[in-house]
Order: sequence, then C-alpha cells, then structure tokens
Amino acid sequence: MGYDLIRLNGLQLSAIIGVLDREQLTEQPLVIDAELRLDLSPAGRSDDLRDTVSYAAVADLIEGIVSTEKFALIETLAETLTAAIIRSDKRIEAAAVTVHKPRAPLTQTFDDVSVTVHRTRSEVPDSPALDRPRPAVSGVYEGELVEDQGGSASTAESPLTAEEGVTVTTPTARLGHYDRTSLAELGHEDASATGHFRDPDLPAAFPVRSVLALGSNLGDSSATLASAVQALEEAEDVVVVKVSPLARTKPVGGPEQQRDFLNQVVEIETRLSPHGLLDLAQRIEAEHNRVREERHGPRTLDVDIVTFASANIDSPRLQVPHPSAAERAFVLLPWSWMDPVALLSGRPVRELAQEAEDFDDVVRLET
Repeated sequence: MGYDLIRLNGLQLSAIIGVLDREQLTEQPLVIDAELRLDLSPAGRSDDLRDTVSYAAVADLIEGIVSTEKFALIETLAETLTAAIIRSDKRIEAAAVTVHKPRAPLTQTFDDVSVTVHRTRSEVPDSPALDRPRPAVSGVYEGELVEDQGGSASTAESPLTAEEGVTVTTPTARLGHYDRTSLAELGHEDASATGHFRDPDLPAAFPVRSVLALGSNLGDSSATLASAVQALEEAEDVVVVKVSPLARTKPVGGPEQQRDFLNQVVEIETRLSPHGLLDLAQRIEAEHNRVREERHGPRTLDVDIVTFASANIDSPRLQVPHPSAAERAFVLLPWSWMDPVALLSGRPVRELAQEAEDFDDVVRLET
C-alpha cells in the first residue's frame, strides 16, 4: 500500500535568483512543484477543510518566500521551501520541492534546469531558531521577546492551520514574521508561558498581510469608505491588495434608530508594526472626523484591524484577531466575497458568516 500525497505542480512565479551579477538585477521565471506526504483519511471521511492541508495555503506560502527573499542557488530555494512546508503543519510527514529554472544562463539549447529536494520531518528541525545559539533572556516578564538572528526564518514560522492558539486568516496571512520571535519558538524552557504572541511594537521583517474592517453610517458613507481606502493606498509601507464589495448592514448594538451601516473589508500588505498600523488606522479615522462618544454608536468611519499575519496580539491598545470578528457577518461576509478561501481560527470565513446572528442583515451592494 502506498501513502497519501498532495501535489501542487507547475506553480509559475518570478524571482531574483542566480549567481551572476545580472541575475541579481531582474526577476526571471521559476516553476515550482511541491509534494506533501500526510494522512488524508481524516479529510476523506469528514469532507472538512480543517482535516487537511490547504493547497492554496501552500501555494501562498511558496509565493511569499519566492517573492520576498533573494537566493543565489535554486538548491537553497528548494531546501528553504521544503523545510518551510514541513514546519507549516505538524501533520505533514515529508515534502519534496522541485524548482525549475527555464531561463538558466546556459549557452547550449535546453528545455529545463531543475533541482529536487526531498526531506522528512525528522530531517527538519522544529524551528530554524533551534539551529542557532540560544540568545540570553532577561526574564523581565513572561511575554518578553528575544532577538532572532536568522535570515530566512520568516517562512518557517507561518502555520497553515490553527495550532496551539495560532489563528490563521487568509492563506497569505500565514507569511507573517518579525525580526524577533517568541520564547516558545526558540524552544526556551519557559516557552509554555508565552505561546505564539507577538510584540506589537516590532515592524515586520518583510511585508505581511493584514485584514482591516471599515464601517460608516454618518454622512456620505460610500464616499467616506472610498476615501479611507485611498488613504491606505497612499500610506507609507502599506499596499492595498484586495478590497471587498460594499455591504449594507443593520447596526449591531448601540442606540436605536441608527442609520444602516456601509461596511467593507480590505486586505493589505505592510511593514508597519501592529501598533504602527493601529496608529495609521486611528489617524485615518480622525481625518474623517471620527468621534468616540458612545459604544456601538454612529460614526463617520471605523477602521478595525481584524488580523495581522498569523499573530496573536493582546496589548492594552490592541487585540488581534479582533475579539468579535468571528461573530460579525458584517465583517465576515464582505471578507468572504473578497477572499472565498479565507480562514479565521482554522475555520472558513464563509461558514462563520453563515452562523453569525446578523447574517440576514447584510446585503451586498456591488458585484
């Protein structure tokens, strides 16, 4: 009897890669094949995405590494991708990655150049940080973060499924990483106390995905939301990746006889720290005359951070994932329209939306 496999073949990407100087100046095409060995019988019985590894998430993980890191050798890229895939989910027993370089700098006529790396879980350390000397820890408080000296650890600490309190969002949100990692990720003996919480004041080591929820029910709400998206597009260290259709929704909580809200969800890439992104969101709110007078009251603009990469954040200023997002169809439905395969806490966003009490109160306004 053989073993179960997930195969992803022919993923076409481009990257800065090569040992020649000219290869480090412009991107060239790559084709990636990935093979994951794991037990697929739970998914076969349940027909539930949570019981398998999302190939969309694997594709986004690969794309994130290829698009954000530079390599000289395709051997190194293949090794990095294989290790990152294995670390991404504990159910993956082994993985193989083939990197094709169809425009390799050869003078001869050829069809393809490729390398393939096969690794089992036993051949890949649980964390790239475990390969490096353990930094000193002061023990000031249980959430203290310590310096991570690694260069490519960003790809290996991005789980594809929800494990031990790590909340997964859109596939590409799993690409999140900071210049520092938690004690848990370094295998410190006090790691159990820290989980996977991130320091909210540290910028991301490379652009990570974040999902924002926008809402308005005062003034010209449609124009306000469009202006808020434009402000995000113009912000430094922020790139707007996707914008959902508008939704008209009934107010949830707050005073009676409020106008309906217009809501929208935006996915961005950013190098800002979580607190830096919060500062930006509040600045955009202030520029649109947001006044905080009443909880759940009417407002010209609300900009909430729903997710920040795969991070859990619990600071006096910010909680991520947003504490009520999983129960609010006015966030979940636009999000699912924008990204049909999005996950939150390991569950499809579209399913969470259907379970939300306000599901019937959300109306899509545009295609």
